[in-house]
Parts: sequence; C-alpha cells; structure tokens
Amino acid sequence: MSTSLGAKKTLAAAIDALHERCGVYTRSAIVCEVLDRVGWCDAADLSAARLLEPAAGSGAFVVEAALRLVESYRRRGIEPRARHLRRRIVAFELHAEAAATARSRVAQELVSAKVNPRTATACVNAWIQEGDFLLSDQHGESYTHVVGNPPYLRWSRVPTPLRSLYEKHISPQLTQGDLCLPFLDKALNELKIGGMCGFICSDRWQFASYGVSFWNSWQGRLSILRNEPIDASEAFTRDVSAYANMFVARKRSYAKPRRSTPKRRGRGQTRTLAERGCVVRVGPALGVTSAFVVESRSADVEQDLLLPWVASSEIRSGGVQWRGRHVISVFDEAGRLVDLADYPRLKRHLTRYRSELEARYIVRSGGRPWYRPIERLNPDRWRQPKLLLPDIVKNPTVALDYSGLVPSHGIYAIFPPADKVEDIHALLRDGGLAAALSGIAPTLKNGYMRCYKHFLDAIRI
Repeated sequence: MSTSLGAKKTLAAAIDALHERCGVYTRSAIVCEVLDRVGWCDAADLSAARLLEPAAGSGAFVVEAALRLVESYRRRGIEPRARHLRRRIVAFELHAEAAATARSRVAQELVSAKVNPRTATACVNAWIQEGDFLLSDQHGESYTHVVGNPPYLRWSRVPTPLRSLYEKHISPQLTQGDLCLPFLDKALNELKIGGMCGFICSDRWQFASYGVSFWNSWQGRLSILRNEPIDASEAFTRDVSAYANMFVARKRSYAKPRRSTPKRRGRGQTRTLAERGCVVRVGPALGVTSAFVVESRSADVEQDLLLPWVASSEIRSGGVQWRGRHVISVFDEAGRLVDLADYPRLKRHLTRYRSELEARYIVRSGGRPWYRPIERLNPDRWRQPKLLLPDIVKNPTVALDYSGLVPSHGIYAIFPPADKVEDIHALLRDGGLAAALSGIAPTLKNGYMRCYKHFLDAIRI
C-alpha cells in the first residue's frame, strides 16, 4: 500500500469517526424558524441572495432553503431554471455518505415541487460540495445569509488526523475548546456586511474561557438579534447532552464597542471584577437535571450527598426566593466520584433514570460512569459567599448568598475576596450591574440581557 493511499484511508476513517461523534441533525421546525429569522423566505426577493451552509449533514437546511428559493422565483414570475438557481446556495459536507444523502433529498424535494428533474440534478450538484468547509478556499464576504448547525465537539475529541490538519491552517486561538468555533468564525468571515447568520449549536462555548477570544474578535462586528437557549429535544433529531442555543445576528461594519462607566460609588478608579480580586463561574452542567435535582431534603437519598440548589427563576429583585430543592453531589470532598455500592439509596434513585443517563454522549463516547454529571460538582467551591445572577435577565441585578447554594447552569456566580463581599455587592446592586453592562452585553427581545462571563469580565466598577 502506498503512503498516499494509506494516508487517504486514515483520513477517511477520521472523517467517519468525526461524523459518528457529532453528526447531530436539526429538526425541520427549527430549520424553518432559523430561516424565517434570517429572512430567507419565499416572500423575499432571493434572486441576488446567496446562502452558505458550512456543515450540511443530510441536508435539512438545504432542503428548506431550496424550496423557499424556488417559490421566491415563482412569486416574481421567473421560471426556476439552473442558470438562475445554481449560484444561490453553497453547502459543504465532509462526510461522503451524508453528502450523497443530502443531494438525493434535495433533488427529490425539488422534483416534488415541480422543478424540472434535469434542473434539480444540476442544482444539487452545484449546491452540495463534498469537502471540508474549514479548509475550503472561499473569496470572503460573498454570502448574504449563513445558516446551519455546525459540529460541536471538544477539540481534544476531534480525531487526530483531522485535528493535525486543522492546526496547520487555522488560527491557534480557534484550535482549542471545541470545533464549532472555527466553523462560526470562518462562516462569519464569508458573510457580507449587512448579511444575516443563524446557527443552532451548544451554548457551552459562550460560557467557557476558550470562547473569549472569539467574542473579543466579533463583539464590534455583529448586531445580535437572538441568543437564547432552546430545548435540545426539539432542536435535534437525536438525543444530546449539550444545551442547545439559537444564535441570530447581522454582520455590520466594525464599530468599537461602546462602554458606559457606571456611577462612582466611592473613591478611586473603576476596575474590572478580576482587578478587584473577583472570580466568575457558571453553575455546573448536570446533563439530566431531573436525575440530580430533588424537590426537598426529604428525598430518599443519603442526606450527606444533598446540597441546596437554586434555579434562575428563584432569583428575583436582588434576592433569592429558594424553593427548597437540592442537588445530589456524587463526588466526595476530595472530588472523587462516589461508589454506588456505598450509597444504596442513591443507587436506587439514579437507577430510575439510568436509560436517560446512559444515552448521554459523554457516557456513550467517553466511557464515563453512567451516573456522572457532565461537570464535577465541588461542594467547597459553592459554600463560599457569592453574588448570583441569571444569565438571561431583564433588569440585571445580583443576589447575595451566604447559604452555600449551588446555582443551576443558567446562573453566574461572582466570588469576591472574603473581606470584599459586601463592598462588591454595594457596587453592583441598585442598578450598578445594569449600568456596567450597558454597551457591553447584548439586549435581546423584550429587553432581556445576556450576562455571559466574558461580558461580566469586561465590566468596570
């Protein structure tokens, strides 16, 4: 076997492995919602529009986009012929079998929509390219719309041959964390000024430190129209352990982000939270909340495993209205996973959720014990005094917690130095946080604001 042939087989095996790990496709209703929100609609004039799908999968986005494109032409009295249609859509798919499936699906739908079969064949062959979007040679800013469900996979889990190839061609700032970031970055770079993007992906990268450089790069170049969690079971065609998110934005000319300086509440210069010695963390991701959160301390689980747990809805008007729920910590004080043989009541409780827990990706692909949550829950970390705030809130404010509450994954916690808790709370309460976030954090529909860690890290008080 030649070296070249061996390398091709190795790469093909890596592509198969990547597809198995993150070939999670989008349900039709969510596809339609994304296309509606970015304005790729049959009522719109799409005759000069161009749509990019960087990871087509089996063609869910391309099918719906193609049908809307055809109807848009017909509404304007234009016969949908290949010469009109073939430049309007470009979709990449790395996996050969998935690309073939996408072509077949799109062609069938076009023919069903009374498009000439020869036109349908010419279009799908032009639209759906079997290739790697991340390594493709695009011209830059040539698309009016970008949509899709980019691969979500931790960088360390990307098969080695592909990872090595990407690291030769992609900025080192993007080759860490997870695979969706380079997809998002390249797709946005291909978008024209004024163009619209709509992505369905996990929100995990938005909470993590590895997403900071991405946000810093794009913060002044996007008008964020929607950035909200959606139900993963409604978004995807197979079960995933990730938290799904819909991200919709318009690309604009670069404008330096405006920062508002909050009203001074004492002497000295304003400083970031980090400069004031604060640490910002998000609540731990569990994976199957119903398995790990119980309604009260009287639940039939060993009592030493229970910690008070708070959800976003319980943080109101700068205070906590705790409902008495508890989260089960399956880790001991040293951070080791407990042995279920030592906790028969815990084992009995979790066994009721075993099928759901075992279906999670971290168990199926990573070989982790079936009862382990997505993230380690360190009891000592959450016992410290802290300020709590939901990640989506209409009137940003903070709640002071001395009781050791463990926040849900939708809550951020600010940990000031032990002797500065009251001081930091005084600076952020009564509108201080809202003023500090103004011009930094995006405002969503109905006036709600996203309070991600990178926005909190940027404020000055």
